[in-house]
Amino acid sequence: MNMTIEHQFYDIAVIGGGLTGLTAAIYAARAGRSVVLLEKDSRLGGMAQTAKIGGALFNYGPRAMYEGSAVLRILEELGCKPSLGNGTKNAMYGILDGRLIHATEELNLEEQTEWSTLMGGLNEIEASPIRSISIQEWALQHVRSDRVRQFFYAMCRQWAYDDDMEQLSAGYVLEQGQLASQGVRYVLGGWQTVIDSLQREAVRAGVVIAAGAEAAQILHEQGAVTGILLSEGTLLKASSVIAAAGPDAVSRWLGGSGSHSHSLEAWKEQAQPLYVSCLDVALKRVPHPDRAFVLGLDEPFYYSNHSAAIPLTEDGSQVIHVMTYHGFSPSRHPEEIQMRLKERLEAIQPGWEQEAAVIRFSPNLLAAHASRTALRNGDAPAPGPAVPEIQGLYVAGDWVGREGRLADTAMTSAKLAGLQAAGRD
Repeated sequence: MNMTIEHQFYDIAVIGGGLTGLTAAIYAARAGRSVVLLEKDSRLGGMAQTAKIGGALFNYGPRAMYEGSAVLRILEELGCKPSLGNGTKNAMYGILDGRLIHATEELNLEEQTEWSTLMGGLNEIEASPIRSISIQEWALQHVRSDRVRQFFYAMCRQWAYDDDMEQLSAGYVLEQGQLASQGVRYVLGGWQTVIDSLQREAVRAGVVIAAGAEAAQILHEQGAVTGILLSEGTLLKASSVIAAAGPDAVSRWLGGSGSHSHSLEAWKEQAQPLYVSCLDVALKRVPHPDRAFVLGLDEPFYYSNHSAAIPLTEDGSQVIHVMTYHGFSPSRHPEEIQMRLKERLEAIQPGWEQEAAVIRFSPNLLAAHASRTALRNGDAPAPGPAVPEIQGLYVAGDWVGREGRLADTAMTSAKLAGLQAAGRD
């Protein structure tokens, strides 16, 4: 969707046309402000885009919503809640030493009791007081069995998209586990349906959407925002700017080194991004349909058949996501990663390649702009949307604020940024 920017001045300019930018723009426009949204690509969506390949719908990596999450609360508030399917409750399988195991069969009776007690009592744990210790420190104190601890770390990994148990905040990751226990939901039609719904709502609220408009610089004078310079040379004046992007991009738009913003530069230094590599496949037939969910027990591995919850193809093929977590460092050997993921998929679904209708490998996807460490009490680097040194500049994304992870954090900070920029909070 391409639209011409109608005016030279807007109350609020939003940079970024993904979940974050659209959410911020809607709240600002509903508050009565004139709003323009700039997206450098011709299509809105960012990290929430869904690609249709050979009749199969592939999200940007495996994505889900938790029942009771900020994402669902905000989407419902905006009138954009999607149709959802329930995540599978089937038995948990694991990958151990490269082979598939039925997880609980690996545990003796005492370990099974401890595992059931741990997971069954997850919601009784008070997470706030333990945000400043690592999940490893907490587990060493509260989980006796080494094998049960191994199972527990596998769950923590997929709750947080993070493999660093020594640094990951215990309170943060346990809060995500508690949310997950309320129910995992997959979006019917893919996350692009959410983007499309938000886009329609933004237009309805009066937001001017300029797809294909790339921001080159955020302009400010005497400590206050004055506008945005577009890459093709157009000067767009605005009283406030909401940057719905990562800290590196915001710093670059300010002219590098967080120009005149020590806070932004500090946030950028603290924001250690998390990367994953994902193998997406659509199988005409799944050899073992009961194997819907598998986690690596001795390696950072995730497998899920999202089609067990919702239809994602035109012909009944099954969409499966296979993923590995890289932490802060992108993999330098994507070919080896792809081969390993295919090997793990073969262990779970023998003969899968003969059934494959579509295969897509995506190395080094950005999963999150910032990790959630015990050192920062499980909080994102930026405490809130306002950039203190530059009046009228706001940031939003998964690296801003405290609530939730990924899209939860992004949409919560986006709502707050939109309201603050509009003078309503």
